[in-house]
Amino acid sequence: MDDLDDDLRRLFSDDRLELHVTPDATDSVVRGAARRRRRRTAVAGAFGVVALAGVGLGVTQLHLPNPEELAGPLLPIASSTTLTSPPSVTVSTFTSTATVTVDPPVKTGDVSSGKPNPGNTNKASSSNPPPPATPEAQPGRYGSLALGMPEAEALATGSLIEPSSPADPEGRCKAYATKSVPDTNAVIISPVKGIVRITLASYAKTPKNVGAGSTVDAVKTAYANATQSGSNVVVPMAATPKWSYIFESDGATVTTVRMRLADNDCATA
Repeated sequence: MDDLDDDLRRLFSDDRLELHVTPDATDSVVRGAARRRRRRTAVAGAFGVVALAGVGLGVTQLHLPNPEELAGPLLPIASSTTLTSPPSVTVSTFTSTATVTVDPPVKTGDVSSGKPNPGNTNKASSSNPPPPATPEAQPGRYGSLALGMPEAEALATGSLIEPSSPADPEGRCKAYATKSVPDTNAVIISPVKGIVRITLASYAKTPKNVGAGSTVDAVKTAYANATQSGSNVVVPMAATPKWSYIFESDGATVTTVRMRLADNDCATA
C-alpha cells in the first residue's frame, strides 16, 4: 500500500505532465470569442435578407443553408426555417347572358302571318287578297244562282220553284220561277250550258245602282258601253264566262233587268 502511494506521488510530481500556458493564450481566447460574435451577426443578417427577398418575390418555400456549416462547431445549431407565402385568393367572375327574342315589326302588305315577307321586301306578299273586281268584271251571279250553273246544282240551292215548264218550242231548255220572281220564265236552264238567263227581282239594283224604275238615260250614264237594241239596253260585262245585262224598258223607264249568258243555246233566252 505504501508503494502505491509513493508511485502516485512520483507520477503527479512529474514535470512532463504539467500544462504550460503560453503568454498569448488570453488574447487567443478573446479573438475566438470575437470571431464567434461576428459569425452570429453575419448569420442573422443573412436570415433577414433571405426573408425579405422571399416576401418580395412571392417564393413559396425557402431552404436556408445549414447554420452548422456557417458558424463552425462552437456555434449552437439552429433549425432550418421554412417560409410559406400566404395562400392566394382566387376570384371567379361569372357572366350571365340573357337572350331576348323580339318579334320583328310587321311589314305593310303582309296580312297572312303578321311577319315580314322573307323574300324581296320590295315585292307584295303572294298571300295578299286580289283586288275586288270592278262591276264590269264581276261574275254573273244573283243570290245563290249563277250563270252557267247546272240544273241539278241550281235545284239544290232551293231558290227555284218546281215544276219547270218548257222554255222553247222544242222543249229542250227548261224555265223556272224563283222565290223572288214569280214569273215562270224567271230562270232558263240549258241541258248543256246550265243557267243561261236570270231575272232580277223588281227591287234589285245593279252594283251601279240601276234597276227597275231607272231611266234609260241613267243606264247609259252608268254604263258607258251600253248599246240600244229596240226598247232594250244591252250592257256587255268583261267577266268569265262572258255575260250581259239586259235592261227591258217602255222606251224611257226600265221595267225589267235580266242577266244573260253570252254563249247560250236557248232561243228564248
